[in-house]
Amino acid sequence: MSILSFLHQVLADKACFLCGEESDDPVCPRCASSFRTCDTGLSDRRLAAGPASGFSAYWYEGTMRQAILQMKVQGEYQLAGQLAGMLANLARSLSLRDRPVFVPVPRLGTRQQGDPRHFPSVACGTLAESCNGDSGVGLLLKTHPTPLQTQLSDTRRLKNVDGAFELSANAPGMLHDRTVIIVDDVLTTGATICAATSVILQARPHQCLYLTLALSRATMSSGF
Repeated sequence: MSILSFLHQVLADKACFLCGEESDDPVCPRCASSFRTCDTGLSDRRLAAGPASGFSAYWYEGTMRQAILQMKVQGEYQLAGQLAGMLANLARSLSLRDRPVFVPVPRLGTRQQGDPRHFPSVACGTLAESCNGDSGVGLLLKTHPTPLQTQLSDTRRLKNVDGAFELSANAPGMLHDRTVIIVDDVLTTGATICAATSVILQARPHQCLYLTLALSRATMSSGF
């Protein structure tokens, strides 16, 4: 590697992924301050997929939408740790039962704790440490591949995830009579959250909530 290439890489690592300004973090403080919070506490919602209770940290718009797309579509996984920390900071204000279990919406074949390429898994580790809970990575499994939800209509989203999840062999013992919190990046119709909830309820938890980094305004036109 030439000196110029090395310097370019060093400078790139010190730049905000959103605005390109110099920053020690993937998202600079100015861009992070532009994220719009949307929830102040746990709430009940009527989603297109059905009723659900939980919390979403930010609106899925502007710089937050840009950050999530950079992470998921462009593969800028360095963003996951910082965004997970921001979600955990807001989640600490929620009234949760002692030692909740944070369960990520899984990818097919994703069972490793803290997979840096999968935001829900990264967030569950951060949330468990920040909120005095347990990480439930690997307790909820995805059974078959599904198309991206963003490419589907509301009706097809519901069918897309129907039967897509199952519990691992040790999940019932880990989740029974616990507060279980399903963690995902964006809440839109709630199809994924509701499908995951229906499976987790088989373990008879004390309650099952959701926690997402962002909430799409499309949720409101879908029945919220």
